[in-house]
Amino acid sequence: MLKFRALTPDELSELETEFKQFLIINELYDAEWRNLATKDPNKAQEFIDMFANIVLEKVYNKQPGLLQIGNDFITVFDFQDDVWNFYHFQTNDAKLIADCKPENFIDLLQNAWKHLSLHKGSKKSSEHKAEEVYSLICKGALPLHQASLQDFLKLIAAV
Repeated sequence: MLKFRALTPDELSELETEFKQFLIINELYDAEWRNLATKDPNKAQEFIDMFANIVLEKVYNKQPGLLQIGNDFITVFDFQDDVWNFYHFQTNDAKLIADCKPENFIDLLQNAWKHLSLHKGSKKSSEHKAEEVYSLICKGALPLHQASLQDFLKLIAAV
């Protein structure tokens, strides 16, 4: 049963070596796998889903932050080990952030700073980080790379 989402064919292809290792650990060698995939595709899909769960849980647990861009807001989620910090920028003028993209959100924040209201929050980190990250992604948040997150945190510290 999928805990997160199915891997795309491209993702599964990129992880072919790891998937083969996963199958071997589960005592499914090449011939056994081909036989299972042919005779019981539902059971084969269960193995693919288990692999997807393992891979995505690892990815989501390592995610340093997320960025969510709405019609009139930008929210940055900073996942520290002990505490998660949230920075929510709100505007009454949606045109200010209409062209906001993950690549330019820091510049946009700097340029529109005086037209945005900032609300900060924090909460204790969760032992269910992967599930919470996945839930936020399902609601429109995008993965934020460590370098972008650090640049954002420098901006916040400077103001």
